[in-house]
Amino acid sequence: MCAFCCCIALIAGLLLLAPSWAGRAYATPPDTPESVRATATNDSTPDASDITGPTAIVKMSDDAPMYQPDSIVIRAGQTVEWVNTGQVSHSVVDDPTRANKVDDVLLPSDVSTFSSGNVMPGGKYRHTFTSPGKYRYFCMSHEIDGMIGEVIVEPPTPAETAREASQFQSQPWRAGDRQDRSIDASH
Repeated sequence: MCAFCCCIALIAGLLLLAPSWAGRAYATPPDTPESVRATATNDSTPDASDITGPTAIVKMSDDAPMYQPDSIVIRAGQTVEWVNTGQVSHSVVDDPTRANKVDDVLLPSDVSTFSSGNVMPGGKYRHTFTSPGKYRYFCMSHEIDGMIGEVIVEPPTPAETAREASQFQSQPWRAGDRQDRSIDASH
């Protein structure tokens, strides 16, 4: 009889505690730490190059060759990303007024210059090339060390041009995007 009484007492105790367990089982989950929460930092629509990624990646190093590769070939409309894999800051500049030697810079006519500013170790810089031609660039801090690179931009193939035209025809709401890009390319 004692064993029976103990079992009854145990079951009764569990039944009394069950409502508090049930409440906890369906309670609000604990707060998620800031480090794992998804947050939006920019509400604007990303550029197509941000979605698809760069066409080519050039590593910036502290040792020769300092741009790896130091010469690449892409098509107009494609994006190059420079990644600083070194231990010091580097840059990507194609402004002839900032070069020590005129031959360290080359641009097609009527094209705006670009400059990355200081790209710290582990940092990245992207540039989309819209006009065909040769672009020779340098690192502001290491031009004297021969840190010079080149991007050769070829015109898009007829198939690429037709594909882009087809996309804009099938998506007329993007016509404004195309117009904005042609305006940006002229600056």
